[in-house]
Amino acid sequence: MNELHRMSAWFAGPKAENGDWFADTLRRIADDYYAWRRNYFPEDGVVVTSSLRRENEDFTDRFQDRLIELLGRLKADVPFQSPRYAAHMLAEQTLPSIAGYFAAMLYNPNNITADVAPVTVRLEHQAGQMLCRMIGYGGDSWAHLTSGGTVANLEALWVARTVRYLPFVLRDMRREVGLPPLPWLDEPSQLLGLSPGTVLTALETTFREATAAFGPSSARRLINAYVRSEWNPVENGLAAVCARAGSSPVLLAPETHHYCFEKALDVLGLGRRALVPVRVDSRFRMRPDDLEATLDRVEAEGRHVLAVVAVVGSTEEGSVDPVDAIVDLRARRERAGKSSFWLHADGAYGGYLRTVTIPDRIGLGGARVTVQIAGVERDISMQLPEHDECRALEALPHADSVTIDPHKLGYIPYPAGAVCFRSDLIKPITRQDAPYLDDAAFDLDADRRSGSIGLYVLEGSKPGAAAAAVWLSHSLIPLDTSGHGLLIRETIRNACELHGLLESYPELASNPAAKAVCLCPPGSNIVCYAFRPREPGASLEQINALNREIHDRFSIGSGDRVYDQSFFVSRTTLSPRQYSLDTVGGFLDRLGVSHGEYAATGVFLLRSVLMNPWYSLSKQRGRYFLSEMVEELYRVAGDILGKAFGSERR
Repeated sequence: MNELHRMSAWFAGPKAENGDWFADTLRRIADDYYAWRRNYFPEDGVVVTSSLRRENEDFTDRFQDRLIELLGRLKADVPFQSPRYAAHMLAEQTLPSIAGYFAAMLYNPNNITADVAPVTVRLEHQAGQMLCRMIGYGGDSWAHLTSGGTVANLEALWVARTVRYLPFVLRDMRREVGLPPLPWLDEPSQLLGLSPGTVLTALETTFREATAAFGPSSARRLINAYVRSEWNPVENGLAAVCARAGSSPVLLAPETHHYCFEKALDVLGLGRRALVPVRVDSRFRMRPDDLEATLDRVEAEGRHVLAVVAVVGSTEEGSVDPVDAIVDLRARRERAGKSSFWLHADGAYGGYLRTVTIPDRIGLGGARVTVQIAGVERDISMQLPEHDECRALEALPHADSVTIDPHKLGYIPYPAGAVCFRSDLIKPITRQDAPYLDDAAFDLDADRRSGSIGLYVLEGSKPGAAAAAVWLSHSLIPLDTSGHGLLIRETIRNACELHGLLESYPELASNPAAKAVCLCPPGSNIVCYAFRPREPGASLEQINALNREIHDRFSIGSGDRVYDQSFFVSRTTLSPRQYSLDTVGGFLDRLGVSHGEYAATGVFLLRSVLMNPWYSLSKQRGRYFLSEMVEELYRVAGDILGKAFGSERR
């Protein structure tokens, strides 16, 4: 079977082509659920009798009226399912994920503990292991679902913080029970630079040695010493621990980092100024040389690194940081006796790109594609992201934690984020006291084996429906090149086609008034671009105004009808506060504007996220939606420029 044909069964389809049988499926789920209610101790009898139901017919009528109103209002929503939509990180959801969410939603389990969610807690563990295997983690990894990438990233930093100061705490724990010191230099600068793997292994070793020397009861003494240690940030706060160490923590993240990291530093009490940006290259990928220089500078200043963040699929450009080079840099530093660091990969958007490399690289196909301009089919070339990005994705197993959002490129309904940890040894140090959820644990292995979720996570309530959605979808659509990787490859090719169309359109069409300038070739499936007049000389202020108006034409405003909107794009901004001139200088030159203008105003960009799976199949039916969108973008840009120049002449 053709790969595209196989994917067509995974979604409802832009015209609800799979809607009939799936509507029957949803009805069967509802019937099955209400039959379950009726069959639970049937001798209990009915409570809501026929006479009571008749008395409440007025409520039923009002309910139906309001439901009709709601359904009518929802028709003004954005058509994410359509290939005409190429704006934000939204698209179709897989049918299995909708069915799983709908089925579990009726039972409404809270996935905080198996006491109230015995089925979906187990499904969440299984879904988490699917994600861990996709990353390349081993059997001793741990993952759980969150409400989204913001909470997942916050939790990863929360854990990294605790691990960073754990060497000091372990020193106190070993003294408490009479174990000899670990073979580390007893200097704060040395202890603050130990690798996460070394520290977590030392935690496990400490419990093993104490049990062997003093018996099982020593575990309770170790835990009490852990809680009482003045180096424990969980109990004493970060400020007190940093004051004792005589050093302040920083977070290193590329210029492309998501704004949630500033929020996380605020919540963790480090303050937003603790974020130290690392420069990116012209493809918006972290520069390993600048990371190395920044690490050395931080160390020379007497500060220490809480974690280094690598972005896997930036939310603006879709770029993938060179995780492989970052891993190599960390290994070189450790061999040279320099400080190591917790490596967190923010794959909230791009984590599922990993599926194009499992079990082996799928390949992105040929670098030429057929488009249709003015009714004529033409072949154009594409710039495909391949080897650099694949090497980065294949290095993800070496990251200490990875954030992934199933509700983005996993095509799962909201809310469904996830955080994955390479080692389940982080569970004992994140454990919270909640006696109504679980008994107190005085055994490291008991925490590692525990089926509870709520004891080890930040969120206090979690929808079991999300776990059912992720589990059912990933059970049916494998997270490898035989399943999900086919979908991801299609979206990457679509983005590269759009990039090629935007860049080559002036040569394919007759004398357009505008020219699109792309920020960089796609690193995954996002394209950023700006239109400028074909003739040079326009100011950045004029170019920004042009692109703002284009964006307005390709968006729904207040009171607009969605049926009147033929295509959709989103927007973003290159800000001098975020991106250095070194990073964006080449793009500014191609745009024809000065560096001084950028420093004063920044650049307004149009942005298209190519998550929709239907472009190639539509071509087989004679519809070239990406070509049509580019033609419409150029037409609107020319229209705006014509009116602007006409008013200037008047």
